[in-house]
Amino acid sequence: MKGVVISAFIAVLILTGSMAYTKHMDSVSRELGEINDKVIEAINDEQYNTAAEYVNELIDYLDRHHAVLAATGNHEDIDKIEMNISELYSYVEGEEKTDALSNCRVLDFLFEHLPQNYKMKLENVL
Repeated sequence: MKGVVISAFIAVLILTGSMAYTKHMDSVSRELGEINDKVIEAINDEQYNTAAEYVNELIDYLDRHHAVLAATGNHEDIDKIEMNISELYSYVEGEEKTDALSNCRVLDFLFEHLPQNYKMKLENVL
């Protein structure tokens, strides 16, 4: 009986932790997407200095949350995001509107799908 209670307690802890982490990942993903939307708007208005500031904001935000993402996340996804942000910064500095917007679209996709791998779904458990 004692083993069943301990197992149930551990299961509750795991579920609670998973739900909290999923909520955090949704929040991080949403915030990164909002910053990226500001980058897109600045690029469309050809305000490249403003866009560069927002790209730096993306970099700073990702750096602040890097430890949690790296500890539990897929390193390949994080690497793709970091590479695309680096490319985006180069395109913004070079005022290459089409390439910069293309990179923003890729980042939108990556940010949108970032939390999907961590949600409590049967396909992620199996």
